[in-house]
Amino acid sequence: MAYKLLVILGAGPGLGLATALEFASKGFDIALLSRNSQRLESDVATVQVTSPLVKVQAFKVDVGDHVALKNTLQRVETEMGIPEVVYYNAARVQPSRIGDASPQFMLEDFKSMNIGMYVAATWALPHLNSVAQEPGTRPSFLFGNSGIYEYPISDFFSLSMQKAAQTNFAGSFSQIAGPKGIHVASVNIGGIISDGDPEMNAKLIASKLWELYSQDKDNWSFEVKVGDIRDLIKRMSGQ
Repeated sequence: MAYKLLVILGAGPGLGLATALEFASKGFDIALLSRNSQRLESDVATVQVTSPLVKVQAFKVDVGDHVALKNTLQRVETEMGIPEVVYYNAARVQPSRIGDASPQFMLEDFKSMNIGMYVAATWALPHLNSVAQEPGTRPSFLFGNSGIYEYPISDFFSLSMQKAAQTNFAGSFSQIAGPKGIHVASVNIGGIISDGDPEMNAKLIASKLWELYSQDKDNWSFEVKVGDIRDLIKRMSGQ
């Protein structure tokens, strides 16, 4: 049985769309999850134009609502089948300063970036485990990361905290999933994504996600870096 479904949580016009286009061009069906229904429909149309033979479907959901997310993932399973690849790309990229950010702001960050990732991972685990039993498959749980988990930025301290927590959870999840033949990995994005940047553009980063998926088990990477967050930090500080 062929398993060629990519589920993207946190789909959007940048990296989410580029990743959908990359995997669709390789024959993957695509499930796009986001809370912006208008943008979702636009992304579905874009992918279908470039890859008309694959199935692309939108699912509106706030990934920070763990009950709604669980129900939506069950819909994905019912309507599209079980995934070979899950990509958690949801993030709230907003400034936050210590002493100014409210506890509620931090809680919303944690819900969308960490509780949501946990719900996605625990939903995906039995499905990816089933996929791993089939020859020729490469079940993967991928997530979008940033160098701020290691080099935090004080003006984005909450986002820095969330990325550190995501990385820690992924390490724990890998200890469970890896022995089952499931690759847990991320692309560590060390800068601001821009279409005009030769290194930090969405299409190139999406190709790195494909490279992670394509790795043989003996050569799995937990992380692939694109750019260096320390360069961005220096520019932000005027150095």
